[in-house]
Amino acid sequence: MGKKQVLRHRLVLGLLLLTGAALFMWAQSFLSDTTYADQTLLPGSGYGLPAAHLRPYDPYNPGVAPPPYFPLVGLEDIIFTPPVPIPERREPTRPAISEEYMQRLMSFDYLVNNIFLVDRYTTLFPSDIDTGAFLQADLTIDTTVAGPQVLIFHTHSQERFIDSNPLDPMDGVVGVGRVLAEILEETYGISVLHSTHQFDVVDGRPRRQGAYERMEPVIRQVLEDNPSIQMVIDIHRDGVRENAGPFITYINNQRTARIMFFNGLSRQNRGGQVTAVPWLPNPYLRDNLNLSFQLQLAANQLYPGFARRVYLREFRYSLHMMPMSMFVEVGNQYNTFAEAVRAMEPMASIIAAVILCGPPEILR
Repeated sequence: MGKKQVLRHRLVLGLLLLTGAALFMWAQSFLSDTTYADQTLLPGSGYGLPAAHLRPYDPYNPGVAPPPYFPLVGLEDIIFTPPVPIPERREPTRPAISEEYMQRLMSFDYLVNNIFLVDRYTTLFPSDIDTGAFLQADLTIDTTVAGPQVLIFHTHSQERFIDSNPLDPMDGVVGVGRVLAEILEETYGISVLHSTHQFDVVDGRPRRQGAYERMEPVIRQVLEDNPSIQMVIDIHRDGVRENAGPFITYINNQRTARIMFFNGLSRQNRGGQVTAVPWLPNPYLRDNLNLSFQLQLAANQLYPGFARRVYLREFRYSLHMMPMSMFVEVGNQYNTFAEAVRAMEPMASIIAAVILCGPPEILR
């Protein structure tokens, strides 16, 4: 073999090695961003939880962004048609409870066993819940003001369902939020602004860590630009242990994802030592609990079994920017997108019952 052939072979081999090394480095950097560890049971990452609190990567909801040659589509460019028909305009149903049930709600033990579910890493005090005041609180909004009255957004926009298309940004919680916005507007006459900002995507790739910090300045600016907004809703999808199965109920004989209202208490319980989380204060903690309490009562009356117990955890999440702040989980990673979408009509009915009808009626 001549010297020229040897040099040519070495050059080709060198180029192949360089190409392989470059592809390997690209794959490693891409996977390191996308195969993140999810939270234990509920959205907790974003505040930098220690590894001991994280569960293994969820194969049913990898949240893998399209590769660079499939850029994420700008959501504002999508003309979205709700996959379920929107019912005609109707009046919401005011919740009502019996005097006997009201007496049960006065018991703190009853509340923590039937209405709330307190995570082991936080603590609910009896002084946090004033049942009498909560039942009398008027949480109605003014729907006559010009501009949007309710804001819907998604701190974790990449949360999807078992059959979601990872290349379609609307085929997950963002699409579910769009359906809720449509129903609130067209059925109940509530003006809704739906933010499709992807707080858990950085440079085109999913990055859950820091999503709450990236969310806050954007949402605060939205609230400043739209002073007519009186309620905010952060919609998520729950994450559960492997093979746990979907959260299902039947409404109108259709499989429907169950929902769960969620509150952060800015309070930690470690080995029986309860301390505040001073770097995550929430001046509206009591208002948040009041809203969840009334939503849960409305859900239990209008759609028994639809809402799981209100989950209470230690941080503040997205609930500290205004009094009427709602955080809700829709289904889990084993539910289908259609099941999650079906949950939006009953959820809209529950929301409308609370923010349009006033406090629950006490039947005497």
